[in-house]
Amino acid sequence: MSPQSTPTWLPPELVEQIISELWAAPQPPQERTLLFKTLCRVSRMWLGLFLRVAMRDVHIPCPLFARDFLRLLPERAITQGEADLFTAEATALVNRLCRSLSFHVNGGVSSTGAPMKEPAIKLYSQTDAAPTAISTVLYMVSTFDYLPSLRHVAINYSNWGYDDLFDQLRLAIFPSQVTHLSLQYTFSGRALVPLAVYLKALYTRHRQPRFTIPTLRHLTMSGVPTEFVADMLQVCPELETVEIANPARLYVLAPLPKSVHTLVLRVPGLTLSREQMHWWMLTAAMDGKLFHPESKGRIVVRAGTPDPVVWTETKRHCKRYGVELIYEREESEVACS
Repeated sequence: MSPQSTPTWLPPELVEQIISELWAAPQPPQERTLLFKTLCRVSRMWLGLFLRVAMRDVHIPCPLFARDFLRLLPERAITQGEADLFTAEATALVNRLCRSLSFHVNGGVSSTGAPMKEPAIKLYSQTDAAPTAISTVLYMVSTFDYLPSLRHVAINYSNWGYDDLFDQLRLAIFPSQVTHLSLQYTFSGRALVPLAVYLKALYTRHRQPRFTIPTLRHLTMSGVPTEFVADMLQVCPELETVEIANPARLYVLAPLPKSVHTLVLRVPGLTLSREQMHWWMLTAAMDGKLFHPESKGRIVVRAGTPDPVVWTETKRHCKRYGVELIYEREESEVACS
């Protein structure tokens, strides 16, 4: 009589850790959507553990997910009638656990979600469902005081122009409990690189912002022109920390709001060259009184190994203005867009 094999069970704590690492890993919206559907179908135990992770850090990769997410909000869920297992468990978790919302807006796909035949950058759209989902979700969360634990909102634009946030007032109604905002712009495909560079050079300041977000304290930006950063500083007058990837021409930002005490400059790569540091134009920025005298400003550089001579000179110059220059090593071979 052959011995019967018994199934091997993973402890729930280990399963939740695996799911958390999978969900936290950077991935394209299409892959995240597939991962979402797959993990929901493994078993009831996996569904329950996955929902705890997915409702804590919510990703909205497409407009359909935004619609489904809004169905989970308390008052809306009540009006839906009898719910399925997913909706019932997700509704019970989301308002209690949700701490971050990440929106993904892709200009390289059609309204049906299919990839465009030819690579292109969408400059402007009043009716596109993906960026409209940002306004709709933030409006609902803010107006009805949902998600009390929400602290971080991230918006990832792919193959989009820079004016959508300002012209379409995407952030005009913003949840007051959110203290961190991350904005990332990427452009896929070599054919779009020259156009992306041209768009950065062509960007025009919005000197009279039509809305402000006074509750934000931390702002992170990647793939944007320096003038875009300056516009966001006007929108967020009470910031304390500003983080910029691949910075340039920092004199455009001077003077920073009085509340800003930390400027983080992130330069992915194994080394930080003389030329990269030159493009910061820190001398001109300091001459323009980058930090308010009472802020005790500091600049944190997260990068690969810096050129020692230029670093020493830069640190000495910052010190003359009462600004502390701090180095934190960040080894990465993948540069930001």
